[in-house]
Amino acid sequence: MDRYIKRVSFMVTILAIISYIYFDRAIALYSVNEPKVIKDIFSFITNFGLSQYYLIPSLLLFFISLIYCNKKFANAFLYIFTTVALSGILSIILKVIFARYRPPKFINDHLYGFNWFDFGYIVNSFPSGHSITALSAYTAFALLIPRLKWLFLSLGVLIAISRVMVGVHYFSDILIGSLIGFLSSIYLYKKFYGSRV
Repeated sequence: MDRYIKRVSFMVTILAIISYIYFDRAIALYSVNEPKVIKDIFSFITNFGLSQYYLIPSLLLFFISLIYCNKKFANAFLYIFTTVALSGILSIILKVIFARYRPPKFINDHLYGFNWFDFGYIVNSFPSGHSITALSAYTAFALLIPRLKWLFLSLGVLIAISRVMVGVHYFSDILIGSLIGFLSSIYLYKKFYGSRV
């Protein structure tokens, strides 16, 4: 499984580089002209990439599980909280380092690429924080409830895609964001449960 994860990680990274060079700008321009109904649907979906929807409930449920002495559930909720929190911190650090202009800056001012070691909304496109949150949370759910893994992973991917569809991220942003969230979840699962994925 580890070899498979390495291959997938390599392919996603290469695809992100190719997208940065060839596809990101064209996709960004396409998203501007989407029908309003499509944009409204994805504007709703994208909200589920906010970290507070996972951090607050998982922390509360962790403490409730401790009160009721349910170690199994307490561990699961702490795992979810830790995965989303740590991947979110990593997201913030990477955003400042890369400081990539968001699509509106390219569309309005023709600025594309990285500004390096800067911060602010318009220069924190890479990687996508919503994608990191979504894939870290839903990969964690998939690992904890394997019979529903494809449902959870599909929901995570849909949330990531919504960031492109609402015009605030490039395709390469969500590819790397999703990969970071996915890998963070797997790494911490091994730490929490001491087993291979």
